[in-house]
Amino acid sequence: MASQAFFVKKYPVDYQVQYRYNKFGEKTAESWCLSVKRRVVILLVALLVFSNLVTYHVASTDKRALSPPLLPSAQEKTDRERLAPLLEVLDVLSESYVEEVSVEELVNAAIQGMVDKLGDPQTSFLDEENWEEMMIKATGAFSGIGIEITSSANYITIIAPIKGTPGERAGLLAGDRILEVDGRDLTGASIMEAVKLIRGPEGTKVNLKIQREGVAEPLAFEIVRGNIQRPSVFPKMLEKSIGYLQLTTFGEQTSHDFRAALLDLENQGLRGLILDLRGNPGGLLNEAIKVARELLPAGPITHVVDRNDKIINTYHSYGVVKPYPIVVLVDGGSASAAEIIAGALQDSGAGILVGTTTYGKATVQQLEELPGNTGLRYTVAKYRTPNGRDINEVGLEPDVVVELPDIFFAARHPLTVDLQPGDKNNNVLFLQKKLHRLGYKVEENSLFDGATERAVRAFQRSQSLPESGRVHYETRRSLRGEIDKLLEQSDAQKQKAVEILLEKTKRIN
Repeated sequence: MASQAFFVKKYPVDYQVQYRYNKFGEKTAESWCLSVKRRVVILLVALLVFSNLVTYHVASTDKRALSPPLLPSAQEKTDRERLAPLLEVLDVLSESYVEEVSVEELVNAAIQGMVDKLGDPQTSFLDEENWEEMMIKATGAFSGIGIEITSSANYITIIAPIKGTPGERAGLLAGDRILEVDGRDLTGASIMEAVKLIRGPEGTKVNLKIQREGVAEPLAFEIVRGNIQRPSVFPKMLEKSIGYLQLTTFGEQTSHDFRAALLDLENQGLRGLILDLRGNPGGLLNEAIKVARELLPAGPITHVVDRNDKIINTYHSYGVVKPYPIVVLVDGGSASAAEIIAGALQDSGAGILVGTTTYGKATVQQLEELPGNTGLRYTVAKYRTPNGRDINEVGLEPDVVVELPDIFFAARHPLTVDLQPGDKNNNVLFLQKKLHRLGYKVEENSLFDGATERAVRAFQRSQSLPESGRVHYETRRSLRGEIDKLLEQSDAQKQKAVEILLEKTKRIN
């Protein structure tokens, strides 16, 4: 069987790297540039008929004497007949419609109609402008706010903010729906339309209107775009030699950085490992496979199946069982490549999953360059876990379900604007929740009243800030820092992971 190219589905707003892989999972070079422009009508016909012409040529080489050289096959005739209405409409509209419309616009609309018919948000046609945009992102030089997005129920939805980026610092969360960008309604917008609006030069501002579950009114964010650097591996040695490795995505350096971080922890006397995949939206398949091979014993990592559920590729690990236990933290933001690793660790028994149900994104996309400097991204397969489970739109159920406490979510709501006494809105409510969680006496009533002002002054005093009683940038930043400390103390999932590992290490000893 010929090598087939696959892509892990990934919708970064600020950054896109697309690679092709052969059937062995090896990265292959691709050229993404077109230099010759042709008439679009001819290209459309050529695209739809070309594969049949090739098939006819190859299959009938030994039978040419039996057929006239110029006689088309029956299948070719069928394709031409099928194309006839399309070409007729194209000709009529381009020549006779009351308003001028280009052939290119009509052809692109026809292709878009075919894509829309599939009803698959993971499949999209990229016109010339969007294709060029993708190529810019593929160079690795980019700027924006740093969020991963998808299309769900006619809304652009955040899968996860990228750690350390303007979007993450502003307080955007997984599951947030982006209603507007700079006043433009995104309802029904495509992924690439949203990408184009949200990305922009470093130092410029973008305004988002966000709908968040559990919050009655939309939230407003003004975010300054930045240069997005994407470290994806964050290691730490916890007490009692429990290692902690957070993976935020799977980029081209992830496996290299992960290998180095894991080796460093092992050299420090690692006795148990927490692999934190919460909020990890996935990334490059080949990188995820390399990470999995560092952790898994010999056996399958994942199967790739076609439309008929036939396995077309299986990725394997060739390692040995680790001498220490592994706990994997997952949640609703763990998707795609993150689910591959989590599912493999769960099926093999090499790791225990703790947290909540994962996202359930287990499809494979392929990217095809088309004539006219356009492209098509479409779903070609699904992932299956080593035991053959189909988790698409279902997700992985943790071995140990642990919900985070309400205060964890209440504390995470960001403050996005300045506040002052007399204000009454959701932002004041979030301020009061934060202050209350930090031990200050306030009522959570959405009104910036006298008690709230006194609590703000007391907090500012504790942080050596001017005691203005108003909430400006420095106060918001300090509040965020104190809340981050609180979140660490409230992380019941991480605490459960430590508990499980300590119990297992006792048994080993």
